[in-house]
Amino acid sequence: MRKLHAAAAVIWLPVVVTAATGTWRDELPERIATHWSGSGTADGFSSTTGFWAAMLTTGILAGVLGLVAAAMATHHPEQPTRDEKPAQSGDPARNPEAAGKAGPAGNAASAGNAARDVRRVAVGRGLLVAAGAVAGGSAGVWVATAAASLADPADPRLGWRFAYLFLGMAWALVVWLIAGKAPRIDVPAEPPVDALALGPTERAAFSTTLRSPLLFGSTLLAAAALAAGAALGTSGLWLAVPVLLALAFALGRVRITADRRGLRVVTGVGVTIKHVALTDIVSAEAAEINPTEWGGWGYRVLPGRSALVLRGGPGLVVNLRDGRRFAVTLDDPRTPAALLNGLHAKTAD
Repeated sequence: MRKLHAAAAVIWLPVVVTAATGTWRDELPERIATHWSGSGTADGFSSTTGFWAAMLTTGILAGVLGLVAAAMATHHPEQPTRDEKPAQSGDPARNPEAAGKAGPAGNAASAGNAARDVRRVAVGRGLLVAAGAVAGGSAGVWVATAAASLADPADPRLGWRFAYLFLGMAWALVVWLIAGKAPRIDVPAEPPVDALALGPTERAAFSTTLRSPLLFGSTLLAAAALAAGAALGTSGLWLAVPVLLALAFALGRVRITADRRGLRVVTGVGVTIKHVALTDIVSAEAAEINPTEWGGWGYRVLPGRSALVLRGGPGLVVNLRDGRRFAVTLDDPRTPAALLNGLHAKTAD
C-alpha cells in the first residue's frame, strides 16, 4: 500500500517542475514556438501562458488519475476479526453436512471476489504507470519548447531538446519501479471442463468476436504521442503513426473460432495471428487470466506460453503436445473448452 502511495506521489514531481518553471514566462515572449518544420525552423506559435497552463493542467489531471489508480490497485486481504462468533451447529466447521451444502456456493463467491480483485489491481497499476507517462510527458514538452525559445528567442530551434519529451514519458518507469510487484492474489482454480459429447456424424463450431477498448485506446494514445512529437519537428516519427493505428484497429477487434480445425485467432483486419491445430491440442480449460502474469495486455510471448490478453478475467487456455500453453481472454471460456475437448476425444477414438 505504501509503495503505491509513493508511486502516486512521484507522479506529481513533473507537475511541480512545470509549475516551478512557469517563472520562465517572464523571460519569454508573449508567443512561444510550439511547432518546427523539417528544416528545424519554427513555423508554429502559441500563447506562452496558454501553452504553459495547458501542460500544467494535463499534469494535474494525470496526478489526480494517479491517486485514483493507486486506490484501485490497493489490495485489502480479508482478515478474521477478533470478535468472531463461535461456530454454531450449522457452521461448516462443526457440521460437515452443512459444509457440503454451503461450501460450493461459498467457494464460488470467494473465487468471484478474488477474480474481481485481480482485475481491479491490474487495471489500477496500469493506469498508475500511464499517469506517470502523461505527467512526465507534459512537463517534457513544456521544458523543451520553453528552453528552445530561451536559448535563442529570435530563432528558436528544438534540436536535441526534443529528448525532454521522451525523458518525461520515461518517468513512467520510475513510477513502475516504485510501485513494485503486484500482490499475489490466489484465485481458486476453475473446475475441470468436461468434453462435449459429439456423435459420430455430429459437427459443432464456436465463434465469437472480442473487443478491447483499453488496448484500442492505449494504442491510439501512443499514436497521438508520436504524432505530437512529429508535429513538434521530428518528421520521421510520422512513419510510425500509421503502424500504431493499424495495430489499434487490428487488435481492438478480434474473432475467436474453435472447430474441427482447432483454435484460430483472427484480427479485425482479417489477419490470422494464431492457429492451433486440433491435433496439437492435448486439453483445454477455463482459467482466470491476470495480465501481469502473462506479460501484460496485447499479444504476449513468454517462455513456454503465449497469450492474447485483451483484459483481465476469464480466459481459455489450451495445453499443447509440446508442453507449451496458449491463452486468450473470453467471457465464456468453458463453452469452447468443452468443444475442443470433445473434438479431441472424437479424433482420438
